[in-house]
Amino acid sequence: MENFNEQAGIWLRSHGVTILIIILVAIAAYYLLGITTKTLSKRIQAMDDVEDSELDRRTKTIFRVIHSTGVVIIIGTAIMMILTELGVAITPVLASVGFVGLAFGLGAQTLVKDMIAGLFILIEDQYTVGDVVAIGGITGTVEHMTLRATEMRDLYGTVHIIPNGEIRIVANKSRDWSRAIVDVAVTYEEDVDTAVATLQEIGQMAIEDKMIGLLLQETPVVTGVEGLEDWSVRLRIMAKTLPNGQWEVQRYLRRQIRLVFAEKGLDLAFPRHDVMVMNIGKKSHPAHKTK
Repeated sequence: MENFNEQAGIWLRSHGVTILIIILVAIAAYYLLGITTKTLSKRIQAMDDVEDSELDRRTKTIFRVIHSTGVVIIIGTAIMMILTELGVAITPVLASVGFVGLAFGLGAQTLVKDMIAGLFILIEDQYTVGDVVAIGGITGTVEHMTLRATEMRDLYGTVHIIPNGEIRIVANKSRDWSRAIVDVAVTYEEDVDTAVATLQEIGQMAIEDKMIGLLLQETPVVTGVEGLEDWSVRLRIMAKTLPNGQWEVQRYLRRQIRLVFAEKGLDLAFPRHDVMVMNIGKKSHPAHKTK
């Protein structure tokens, strides 16, 4: 027993202290990484006075990726050093697996592909956290990004995690500015010029509104007649808005169109069917006489 205690004490003095130091250094590196990334992120975001600007969102995205990548490196390095201290031969294991063989393995190929794609997404600034994008038929708000995958939440609250290597085409709906478009269908019996003038009034109301006006970058424009449908004349009003402001502006325009058009007696068109009833009298036949 004494011999075991003595050997345990020798092991703790020679290896235990080293393992403890490795753990403490890893913890310190983790907190130092977090403090450094937060400090640099805040300083870069402070370069402009605009809250939640494009610079702010891109900075947050990049430093989140740097932080997550740094954490993986710190933990991986600490585990390798601890295994070495425990007497596990790391070099033969790595040699047997082989970095080259691992890199060309199916799983590693996919991982490398995803990370390279994620790196180019960041470098080219295709989208950042907070952008509304459409990827692979899914539209949602980007909530989190790493070099491996993009996490986005759709309108119904469902979170979609998409590997960056699977992303081929990205539609960014909130880059620099957005556009609100509302089509209005009026009946053929209505005066088109009056309907267009009413839409222009609604556009002016939008720019003067205290809340909606803050989302607009210019006065809404009425383009005129956009189509002659089966039962309606289709008009269009559109406005250039701040990023992600198009949906709120569209809701406002639709509400005002419904109210103002009703006040002015302008009828909005809707699908209908005309039924013609024809009253055709039956042809009388002479009665047959029987003997």
